[in-house]
This record gives sequence, structure tokens and C-alpha cells, in this order.
Amino acid sequence: MATRVGVGVVVRRPDGQVLVGRRLAEEGTPLAVPGGKLDPGETIERAAVRELEEETGIVVGEDAVRVFAAVLVDGWVVPGVLAEVGDGVEPSVREPDTFGAFAWIDPAQLPDDAFLATRRLLAALS
Repeated sequence: MATRVGVGVVVRRPDGQVLVGRRLAEEGTPLAVPGGKLDPGETIERAAVRELEEETGIVVGEDAVRVFAAVLVDGWVVPGVLAEVGDGVEPSVREPDTFGAFAWIDPAQLPDDAFLATRRLLAALS
């Protein structure tokens, strides 16, 4: 099996809360940060900005994100990309087949049903 590359976007507010949603396309609908596969020739930062807008409607520039870690999960290399946003930023469900409702949570109190890549990225950020 070939190694694949995707991004996980950790969206963090000034109060430290991070954005997660129900990943409907995955078995068990785990909680996960926004993200997805890189398109051919796409940078990690560009993929993060694109996936974040596609999935949540949140728009940030490539200069407003930074790669902070990478994790390996089930044949996927997943760079974690941090996007810090203001208090008034709210997501909307833009891909209802992929994500259910979004919520802001304390990353230190991540529920047990969180997606493994999300769990590892949040641990790397703390």
C-alpha cells in the first residue's frame, strides 16, 4: 500500500478552544478536525486553506497558517496545520456528506471517540 498525504487543520480561537466535527464518511462518525487529501502539486498550506474553506466556510490566507507537526496513521502522513482565528468566527457545514455539526471544544478534554489523527495532532500541539 502506498503512503498517502492529507492535512489536518487545527482551528484555534483565542480562548484555546479548537474546532471539531463529526466525520460522517468514517466508520463510527468520530470527531475530527477539518482536513483532507492534497491535490497534485499542492502545498500543505494551500491544501489546509482549501479544505478549511470547503468543509467549514472559514476563509484564511496561506500566510495565516503554519505546519506544527506530522503524524502517521494507517498509511497516511498527516501534517497538522494550525489556523488561529478570532472569537467571532463560526463554521458552517458545507459538505454534509463528510461532516456533521461542528463544535468548539477544549482540546485537553477530547472525547474518546475522536479520530486517531486528530488525537495525535492535538497532543503534538499541546
